[in-house]
Amino acid sequence: MSTKSEQRARIFDYYNSWDGQRTYVHPATVIRTLQQRRLPQHARILDIGFGNGEIALAVARKWPHGHISGIDLTPHNVQMARAKAQTAGLQNISFRVDDAETWQASEASYHAIYAMQLMQFIHQPHDLLRRIFAALKPTGALLFATPFLPPQARLHPFFMDAYSRVIPNSFQYRTENAWFTALFDIGFQRIYVAKAHWEPSTQPPAWQQQYHAARQIHGIEIETARRNTWGGIISARKPAKT
Repeated sequence: MSTKSEQRARIFDYYNSWDGQRTYVHPATVIRTLQQRRLPQHARILDIGFGNGEIALAVARKWPHGHISGIDLTPHNVQMARAKAQTAGLQNISFRVDDAETWQASEASYHAIYAMQLMQFIHQPHDLLRRIFAALKPTGALLFATPFLPPQARLHPFFMDAYSRVIPNSFQYRTENAWFTALFDIGFQRIYVAKAHWEPSTQPPAWQQQYHAARQIHGIEIETARRNTWGGIISARKPAKT
């Protein structure tokens, strides 16, 4: 089993040289969910693990009087996102290198914080969720997207294997209920889940190959696998008083 430092090094190496072409969550989905939380026009919003920056740029356009900041593990992603922001002429957005495992806000200053497809790379997600809670203003919103493990424990080994194969260097997967419990215990309220079924047959060939290889190794029938391949966006709110 690899150590935490080895895991982080592999994540860094992969995302410090990737082509940045794929955004796993559509920017419109993030914007729609943020709008449901009724953010002010001057909202301060943080994107943790912004990747190629496409979601952050879309959010910056939607909240032109606000400010969107992004943190990411790699200089490559920062340079890529800054170049896109400059080309788009966006002045209300900034990007910097920072590690979600150690990031800490100095005060409760954000109206919203989101992390799309990040939690599966975090060694201590409860700790990150607690730091996000502290960084949010009262009534501030949290959004994050991640694949879910199915409720049936017998299927967990297959999905842990399949997800780690198709999402390079990932390892942290939990059930929807486990995430809900963690958020509730930290103090979040109004916790909602927008689920999305991932149809294996519509995915890229390399993804399908790895998915079915894991399925065959673990002896899982295709229909059982299909019915349980889920992910989603979880949103929650910090109470007005804590």
